[in-house]
Amino acid sequence: AIDLLNAVDLRDQVGSYRVIVSNETPQLEEFTLCILQQNDCFNCDAPILDRPKVPVLTEWRGEALTSRAAEQIFVGHLDHPSSHECVAPELKQPWSWKIVVGANPAYDAFPMQHQIFYPVKDGKSKSGSLWYDPVFCVETIPDNARVWCKRHYRCTPRRHWSKTKGDGNTPGCWTLTTLDNGMMSEERWTTIDAADDLSWCVLHYSGVAKRAGQSYVGALLCTADGKWPVEAREGKGLERIRRAFQVCDLELWELFGGSTEETFMWSEEMNMWAERNPPPLEPIGDLSIQAWRKQEKEKLLELQQ
Repeated sequence: AIDLLNAVDLRDQVGSYRVIVSNETPQLEEFTLCILQQNDCFNCDAPILDRPKVPVLTEWRGEALTSRAAEQIFVGHLDHPSSHECVAPELKQPWSWKIVVGANPAYDAFPMQHQIFYPVKDGKSKSGSLWYDPVFCVETIPDNARVWCKRHYRCTPRRHWSKTKGDGNTPGCWTLTTLDNGMMSEERWTTIDAADDLSWCVLHYSGVAKRAGQSYVGALLCTADGKWPVEAREGKGLERIRRAFQVCDLELWELFGGSTEETFMWSEEMNMWAERNPPPLEPIGDLSIQAWRKQEKEKLLELQQ
């Protein structure tokens, strides 16, 4: 695994991650945790990029965006008591959102990305925090076998960059943290826009794996089924989505994963594979990130024996 990582260009975040997932073992995680995260042997201190300075959604469904509404946008279509009433019971899903397109080649390389957001302690936490469990497909190296990957993030409310006075956090702004194969990652997510019926949303992120020296930034269009929303393939709906990406300093032609007419993330071939190999969509729940990683390592050690 280390030889393969050394052979990958440090700027190739997709290639590096494919190598890590292909060789995901407790030993590699302990090595990474020791060498990079705990002892910073590469002497890296990458920052979270603060450009572009994106705005946050301030009004939704004709009212000022509240913390509760911001949470409901993230929870999206998940079959959970905290989801918004505009999502009919028969339309609820085991996921919050599916990613349609994103401003990163990872959305071509890691298809079928499910987002699962749900409240910490079923909404009883005073912090207003959420859990985020992304589930996505990876083609391993060197055999190109498809496998499902799952991660576990904590999402805590944060202040928007424009808020310089007063206390409190800004609805629609979140900090996401996780421990992924021994490496701590931090991401700042911002809700840019969302349809009143939650048929789509646009989210911006800026993240960093500080000790790996990697910063990244982009934006996502998400829907319930992973396809471009029918009502926004032309006209005012399309222009609204275009404007949402433009405030993130992105044009639609820069996005990966598909277009208004076709999808690579959710192609027929991918969906057929997923039917034969169902994704692990059960929420991880109120386990700390460290406790979940420990649990996963123990499972891998059992498989090695």
